[in-house]
Amino acid sequence: MTFINAIVTEKAPYHYSTDAITQAAGAWLASSPMERSLFKRLSASTQIEQRAFAVPLQELIGLAGPRERAKIFNEVGAAMLSKVIRGGIDASGLEPLDLHTLLMTSCSVPSIPSIDTLAIAEVGLSPAILRVPIFQYGCAGGAIGLSLAQRLSQRNGYTMLASVELCSLVHQPNDLQGGAIVGAAIFGDGAAAVVVSERPGPLEVVSCQSYLIPQTGDLMGYAIHDDGPHLHLDREIPHALLEAAPRCISEFLGSLDLSSSDIKWWIFHPGGAKILSSLEGTFELRREQTKWAWDSLRENGNMSSASILYALKSFVDERSYRPGDLVLMLGIGPGLTLQVNLLRCHR
Repeated sequence: MTFINAIVTEKAPYHYSTDAITQAAGAWLASSPMERSLFKRLSASTQIEQRAFAVPLQELIGLAGPRERAKIFNEVGAAMLSKVIRGGIDASGLEPLDLHTLLMTSCSVPSIPSIDTLAIAEVGLSPAILRVPIFQYGCAGGAIGLSLAQRLSQRNGYTMLASVELCSLVHQPNDLQGGAIVGAAIFGDGAAAVVVSERPGPLEVVSCQSYLIPQTGDLMGYAIHDDGPHLHLDREIPHALLEAAPRCISEFLGSLDLSSSDIKWWIFHPGGAKILSSLEGTFELRREQTKWAWDSLRENGNMSSASILYALKSFVDERSYRPGDLVLMLGIGPGLTLQVNLLRCHR
C-alpha cells in the first residue's frame, strides 16, 4: 500500500484582496472600457476573496517578455520550491537524504534546467535523486503527479511531488481576449509538496486513472506567440467536462466494484465556481462533501496544479473523516484531461 505522509503549502510573497486586484486592473484596462467592465463582473462572480503573486501588482501589469519572466521564476519559484521541500521533509520526520525521488509539476515557465536543480542543492537532497520535472499537464499536474508518485514510491521509496505555479507570469497585458481576461480574474501563485511512501499515513492512494476526452484539445492551453505563451480558455470547457466526467468516474469506480454513492468525500480541482457548482449538481453532492475545493478557491484563486494539493491539505488538516472513508480526487487539465484518484482515509 502507498500512503500520503505529509502535505505542505507555500503562498507567493505578495497578497492582495480581490478589491485591490480589481482596482489595479482598472489602470491596466483604462483605455478598454468593455474589458474593464468584464473584468469587474468576473471578479465579483468568482467567489475568490484574495490571491497571492510572485511580484507586486504594479510590476505584474507591466511584465516584459520571456526573459524577465524566466528570471522571476528562477528566483521566486526556486525559493518557494525549497521551502515546500524542506517543509515536506520536516513534516514527514525525514532527513533530506531519505528522499529518493522528486517530481515537480509546473506550467508557468519552461525553464531549462528546471528549478528543481536549484532546490536540490539548496535543501541538500542527494545529487543522485531521481528527478521528474513535468510541464505540460497544466492544472491536472497535481492529481496526475500524485498518481505518478504512487507508482514511483513503490519502487524507489520516499517520493515527493512538488508543485510550483506562478500563473501570474503567463499574464500578457496586451492580450484582451476573453480567455485572457478570465485568467487574469482567477489565477494566482502558490507552491505545494506531498510526501508519498509505503509508511502508513493519513491517506492511502488506492487507485488512479487518467482519461483524455476526445476532440477537446483546443479548449484549454497556451497559444505560443512571439512574446511568449497566451492563455486560452474556451467557454465550452464546463460543458465538455460535465459531459465526460460522469462516464469516466463511473467507469473508474465500476472497475473497483464501487459507485459514486460509496464515495464520502470529493476533492475537485478548484478551477472556478461554475465548474465546482456544476460538478456538485451532477453528482448530487452536499457542500460539506466538497468544501475544501471551495475554500482553496476562495483563499487563493486557481493556482493550476498546486490548487488541488491545497484542497487536499485542508481536507487532511480538518479531520472530518473517519478511518475507512473513501475520497475521490478529480484533476482537470488541458487535453482535456481528467485524472481520477481514489483515496482511503486511515487516521
